[in-house]
Amino acid sequence: MAREVSPIFKKKGKKLLIIGLDGVSHEMLAGNGQPSLFPNLKKFFAASTVKMSASIPEISAVSWSSFMTGTQSGNHGIFGFVDLTAGTYQYRFPNFSDLKAPTFFDELGLKNKHSVIINLPATYPARPIPGVLISGFVALDLEKAVFPASYIPILKQMGYQIDVDAGKGKDKKNEFLADLHCALKIRKQIADILWEKENWDVFMFTVTETDRLQHFLYDACGDSRHPFHREFNGFFNEVDQIAADFLQRAASCGDVEVVALSDHGFCPIKSEVYLNPILKKHGYLSMEKAEAKSLANISAQSKAFALDPSRIYIHQKGKYFKGGVTPADMQKIREDLRQLFENYEVGGEKILSRVYFKEELYSGAQMAAAPDLVLLSKPGYDLKGGLEKDRETGISHFSGMHRQDNAFFACSRGELISKPMTIFDVKGLLYKLLAI
Repeated sequence: MAREVSPIFKKKGKKLLIIGLDGVSHEMLAGNGQPSLFPNLKKFFAASTVKMSASIPEISAVSWSSFMTGTQSGNHGIFGFVDLTAGTYQYRFPNFSDLKAPTFFDELGLKNKHSVIINLPATYPARPIPGVLISGFVALDLEKAVFPASYIPILKQMGYQIDVDAGKGKDKKNEFLADLHCALKIRKQIADILWEKENWDVFMFTVTETDRLQHFLYDACGDSRHPFHREFNGFFNEVDQIAADFLQRAASCGDVEVVALSDHGFCPIKSEVYLNPILKKHGYLSMEKAEAKSLANISAQSKAFALDPSRIYIHQKGKYFKGGVTPADMQKIREDLRQLFENYEVGGEKILSRVYFKEELYSGAQMAAAPDLVLLSKPGYDLKGGLEKDRETGISHFSGMHRQDNAFFACSRGELISKPMTIFDVKGLLYKLLAI
């Protein structure tokens, strides 16, 4: 009896494989004089791997949203992991339903292109797409993270995890590593099933465990004496082997182009920097009750506050319940805050590369929701809101932080890559690869 042909072999036209590696820096792939942590990927892409700039802020929710829509936050509406509910001081987590710009897989669906999207951050809750979607971080409930729902039973049966318990990264590192390996293994098994079963034009597989590992064990990366050095390198080697398997599968399918990319890079932490305590010290932020650690206790005298990771909001009258800053005072306060943070030092070193006013970063229909200032730190200075902190700087259980200027992009057709490359350029290049 003849072997049944996989749907992918039946479909005509160009196809595209996308490998997303959350938080993987250009130097981790390219090596820069050191052995690459991804030798298979490095060999495959050869000279067609470039350093890429991510979004600002350089966080997954914003950068992956920019990747999938090809635009910046002023258009797509995602400015961070956390925002305030309109008219209140209550935190909320923006999600896929808040995205205001069309994704590449929605637009491709209008051209009868079928996409399989696995573990892409900022796609929860899952909604109907032309294909299959398994949401990535932050996804709270597997039942709401899968389209079509017919795949939920098999994911549950196989023990699929959207994310691991990152809390174990603090003091249960062996368990944390075991969970990372397990989550990655099962995700790949699901991907293998979908690869064969779905009649896809675009197949995207995203690894987020690379980000989790670096946050907690970045110091193990280049230190052969570190107790988890071998485990750190071993995990990245496992990811590389998975990528190699995808590349081999793609090669056997015919006309498949390949893209690999990250949403931001990484670097070691010198110090965490807590923005709300800085605002308090300089008289821009005060609380109705000194001991209160909730933004709901902000005083009417406050002129500004910070939200993670690096966004400053002016406490405007009419926009916030207790806000008192008038339009006439806005520009002066913005200028003063820019000067404050541009000159802020830790250990005698200025910590910021640049302070942006919102109109210098963003444009579009979602500008009303934009932060008034956004801070871009120098590598090593991890900016946080830190409302609960009683100090301006500190060190925690994290050893690695995001970096905006050392993400990577690689493509099977290097001649299409623009230089300098940004996360906003990727969507258009995907269309070129698909000859659309």
